[in-house]
Amino acid sequence: MGSCDINKKEVKIEEVPVMYEPSEMALLMRGMYEFNKAARAQIINKDSLLPFPEEFLLIHKAVLTDPSERDKEFDTIAEQFINAQKATFSAKSDSTLYHFNKSVNLCISCHETRCIGPIPKIKKLLIH
Repeated sequence: MGSCDINKKEVKIEEVPVMYEPSEMALLMRGMYEFNKAARAQIINKDSLLPFPEEFLLIHKAVLTDPSERDKEFDTIAEQFINAQKATFSAKSDSTLYHFNKSVNLCISCHETRCIGPIPKIKKLLIH
């Protein structure tokens, strides 16, 4: 062994696992999903719906996982979604189903152009 070998040390760098922190929008959308899952059951059972959740309006300013995805298309679909959701929770019972499915389809159409992962889950909200 040469003197150079004695001074060599193996340096191990420990990798610290990075915990996933969902964005404001991811958390909001999860809440929207859960609320609409309950609303779906209420519609199917012909129960009264709760009022439109005002926190859904945060869709206009919640931080997205990828902030570059907030564009004109996103804003347009988000506004249409809010209008359809408001109509769902304020409509006469004969049009509740129409507005509910319209809002779910708007979610799907937005997710088709960005973040496609949740589409199968969202489709399960549709009432056939």
